[in-house]
Amino acid sequence: MKGDAELRTLKAMQRILIILVLAFISVGCSGGVYIGKQSSGNSPINNFYTDEKIGADQPSVLVMGSKFIYQDTNLSNGNICKVTMVVKEKKEFEKKRAYWIEVNREGGSYFDIYDMNLNWIGSFAAGKELESAEPCIRVFKWPLRVGKKWDSDYTSRDYSEGFRPSPSKVTVNIQAYEDITVPAGTFKALRIQAGKEMLWYVPSIGWVVKEQIGPYGKDGWLLELVEYTVEAK
Repeated sequence: MKGDAELRTLKAMQRILIILVLAFISVGCSGGVYIGKQSSGNSPINNFYTDEKIGADQPSVLVMGSKFIYQDTNLSNGNICKVTMVVKEKKEFEKKRAYWIEVNREGGSYFDIYDMNLNWIGSFAAGKELESAEPCIRVFKWPLRVGKKWDSDYTSRDYSEGFRPSPSKVTVNIQAYEDITVPAGTFKALRIQAGKEMLWYVPSIGWVVKEQIGPYGKDGWLLELVEYTVEAK
């Protein structure tokens, strides 16, 4: 389970958050299944600040069975792999209510676990806990607004190293509300910086469509949404 790809994905200290990190969300979907490449349309930016329906004021509800497929690119050598994430369960993790997201990638599978505010709190595989962050890595602090900034203090634990705690802090800054294009389509997104990581969160679908770690074209990584299926509530 601790191959190179898994190590890169599971090291919360290095990646700041583990997307789809990342979780996958339905925002008010009540009419069936959507299979997408989708355009975001022309939502007026003024409504972004007042309309709860687009998901900026509170976390959305993860719908069991929803699937998100990403393209993961190593920017230093151009290697690409597919990452498939499926919302599997809602159950406790370390005495907290949590979403369990199954992540499948080359070399194996594991669960990334998120609290009810969609912040990463741990990973799990082969019947045991791999890593955790207490209380969480707070990349989302609701409501979300351009210009909002906060520090997330947390203690990470890598259980392969004998439960050794590591106090950490990351500064999060919501920088802009802008158009972003990925293989799944073009969306209106909040650009959020978390330490050395940049991510684009789309309020209209309730989740991240792009994540960049490190400088573009050098020793970084790029994760982009290719396709998604959101199950009905």
